[in-house]
This record gives sequence, C-alpha cells and structure tokens, in this order.
Amino acid sequence: MLVLSRRPDESLIINENIEVVVLGVTGNKVSLGIVAPSDVSVYRKELAKPKKKKKVTVAGPKKTWHVLSKIQQMNSMIR
Repeated sequence: MLVLSRRPDESLIINENIEVVVLGVTGNKVSLGIVAPSDVSVYRKELAKPKKKKKVTVAGPKKTWHVLSKIQQMNSMIR
C-alpha cells in the first residue's frame, strides 16, 4: 500500500490516465475529485459488488478411493 500526504488542490496520477485531486478537507472528511476515462469504473468501495466465491466441492473418501483405483488400473494397463 502506498501512503501519501496531499493538501487541497494537490493530486496524484494513477496509471498515467487517472487523476485523483484533493478538493478539500473538513474535519475528518476529505473531498476527492477523480478524472478518469469513460471506460474506467469509479465507485465507492461499500457499493462494490462482492466477487462470488467459487464453490469448491471435495470428493468424499469413497469417491477418492474409486478414482485412485481407476488410475491404478490405467497405469497397470499401460505397463
């Protein structure tokens, strides 16, 4: 994580095409302006859609044993 200090009217550049400008500071709130190409999505983190986690299924012991025995059979056929 990069940590920067910026004053009002100072900015930072991201990826040469996104500019984040500090518009003002009032108490513990910071107003930011973001200049970005129209194909770049900019939104507050709390509104971001959580990425769906892939459901991982684990084979039970019987299934695992069955698969291992099939692999052993195939190996013995190759030899």
